[in-house]
Amino acid sequence: MPKHPRDRFISVYGRKPVLELLEQNPLPKIHSIRLDKKAKGPTIAAILKKLKQLGLEAERVKGEEVHRISKNPKQDQGIVVDVENSAMDDFSDFFQGPLPSKMAFLALDGVTTPGNLGLIIRSATAFGLALLLPRKGSAKLSPLVVKASAGVLFKSQIVGCERLGPALKMAKAAGFKVYALAGGGSSNFYQTQFADRAIFIMGNETEGVGEHLAQYIDEYCHIPMWNAVESLNVACAATTVAAEYARRQL
Repeated sequence: MPKHPRDRFISVYGRKPVLELLEQNPLPKIHSIRLDKKAKGPTIAAILKKLKQLGLEAERVKGEEVHRISKNPKQDQGIVVDVENSAMDDFSDFFQGPLPSKMAFLALDGVTTPGNLGLIIRSATAFGLALLLPRKGSAKLSPLVVKASAGVLFKSQIVGCERLGPALKMAKAAGFKVYALAGGGSSNFYQTQFADRAIFIMGNETEGVGEHLAQYIDEYCHIPMWNAVESLNVACAATTVAAEYARRQL
């Protein structure tokens, strides 16, 4: 199945983020570069020098054209780059294809803050987990997410779906066990035995994991906390989960 149109490209804007993008190795596949005709300064000079080294060229356009693409005229600083998103796979193809015997996902249910999504992508990638990301009800892959992930998004493995429920159903048919992180979960997360194929659901920033997913969940887990702290930010909780999963693989 071809990529969903919304998954094909990610726009990166702002002078420093674009320069950091161009310095990545390997370099993500760049679709287009648009630069305000009037843009100048040391960072622009560094970008142009890097483009020349890479054999790439920016299209010099009016500032309004850059703003139209970035949709953020206050922060694009006169430059926007469209990058092909090779990270996003489609769940129906992914779960029907050959899968490794051991694999783990962080699955997001209603995580709507771009900053949290970017941090979760960074943690998942750092600790060797993939991400299961619904298109509906979740933050979209965007320049703000790229910034929060510190560019790691382009190194990550992300499987996209319209809604999380059908993707979990297909994943379970492929042998995955599903764990939901919840403050009232009956199992201590640190004492839970993980299946070789595991999915950890991280819920909405305020409401947690939705009841509509209960039919797909094998075990509800809580992260023990001290000093009367009741909950963690979803990105902090996701990092805790990913780090513990990675620790057990050592």
